[in-house]
Amino acid sequence: MVKFIVYKLAFIFIISLVGCGNMFTKNKTKFHWLATESAPKNYPMRIINGTFYYHNEKGGLYVPTAASIGHFWGTGESTHVVGEDFKPLPDRLDIRFFSFTENKLYQGSFDLPYEKILALFKDGVARDKESPIFNRMMVGVAPGGAVAVWVRGRGETREVFFGQAEPYEDDLFDITQRKINDRDDYVRRNILEMIGMEKLMDIDKNGVPFGLWEKYRTSYKWAPIFKTERKMSVYISYAFFNGESYDVGYPFGKGIAVNERPLPLLISFGCYIEETEKQYFFTVRFDEKELYAAFDKLGGTEELVNIEIEPFLPKNLTKIRLYNSKGSIELKHYKSEL
Repeated sequence: MVKFIVYKLAFIFIISLVGCGNMFTKNKTKFHWLATESAPKNYPMRIINGTFYYHNEKGGLYVPTAASIGHFWGTGESTHVVGEDFKPLPDRLDIRFFSFTENKLYQGSFDLPYEKILALFKDGVARDKESPIFNRMMVGVAPGGAVAVWVRGRGETREVFFGQAEPYEDDLFDITQRKINDRDDYVRRNILEMIGMEKLMDIDKNGVPFGLWEKYRTSYKWAPIFKTERKMSVYISYAFFNGESYDVGYPFGKGIAVNERPLPLLISFGCYIEETEKQYFFTVRFDEKELYAAFDKLGGTEELVNIEIEPFLPKNLTKIRLYNSKGSIELKHYKSEL
């Protein structure tokens, strides 16, 4: 009798698992994902607390916290492996954070574009069922209360939200939850550790560039042109100042090369040298001030600008030119690297 009960319970358990699997397959609304955080280089931030709330649920997944963050905008800094393997995607975000360069606390509660997030995750599964492309929800915080959310994964990052948090007043505690009595000293020590005296003096002199991270999202009309007779690789990789990154196929299909999108932080591509089997990989990293100034001179957001790249060996001899009907500008301050 006891054996019969055990077997029956085991059978019910197995049937339940199969049922859950079928339900997941039908709904396709739960995915394997984790939370991570980001902050811009030279402007250290700290997440006080944050939560990505599951779609139509009260619970969610917390955003990792650390003493300070700030390496690259759009690059995750820490991840905690917590929660169920497959979780609903988020439709809301609560976030509190501290901006060291302002000595100011910010907080915000935001609705996230659930359908857009869901579509990206589904597309990531469709493109690779064995190892889906997207597996992170990333929140970025920047001076002035800027808040961005990206869907991030293997070689690809897509912005899905940008908003504005509001300042608030409260006591500040360190990572061990001890109250910070001398906040000015705490701020200065952390800033010096993160960015050094030279950058701190530059910020003291010129101020914090409020609005910069919203500016990064501005779309321009531009097209890359590779001035070479050498055989190119089948993919071109882009990373943008707004934190996004992705690959596109090459040669470009109709409507892909010319597009409205943020300005590129870098463009990477492979190029075969004539009469050899060897492929060299180039990464062109643009100087932010030079690139934005050149686009402004060539018509800003209204005019199509061609970004002409002529690869050479050694790579530092690679040439970059921006041109359209309004003129031609050769860039001087970019880097061509591995």
